[in-house]
Amino acid sequence: MNDQYLTLSINKQTYGLLISTIREINRISEITPVPDSPPHVVGVMNLRGKVIPVVDLRMRLRSPSTEITKETCTVVVETQGKHIGIIVDSVSSVIVLEEGNIDRTPVAQEGANYVTGVGTIDSSMVLLLDIEKCLNQDLVSEVSNQESLAA
Repeated sequence: MNDQYLTLSINKQTYGLLISTIREINRISEITPVPDSPPHVVGVMNLRGKVIPVVDLRMRLRSPSTEITKETCTVVVETQGKHIGIIVDSVSSVIVLEEGNIDRTPVAQEGANYVTGVGTIDSSMVLLLDIEKCLNQDLVSEVSNQESLAA
């Protein structure tokens, strides 16, 4: 079975998200901070009249947050029936990975919850993220509460 992944960069590391979870990709727009949010929840944004929470995926993955550049963007994903914006350094392309090109061995104890495998394509490695686990139920509840407060 072949799956399609959107490749994105966070602190020079390439990650892959299943294309089926992606709703759209946008340039960084105005983000309204919400008081008392967790550090990785940077606020909310207006997406065509709908308020959605925004998470800095760099901070969620315990990477240092970096400056916003012209390549920085917000990837809107759907998880557990909710839309959430995730900030990434850049988006590269859509790739197709065959199951034979994915190593499902856990990478590390800490990251094992988020990383479902390591894909190889053209001798490059792509860490495959499970966005639902990365933005787990607790986080989805937190950002939903923040979304309600901001509305």
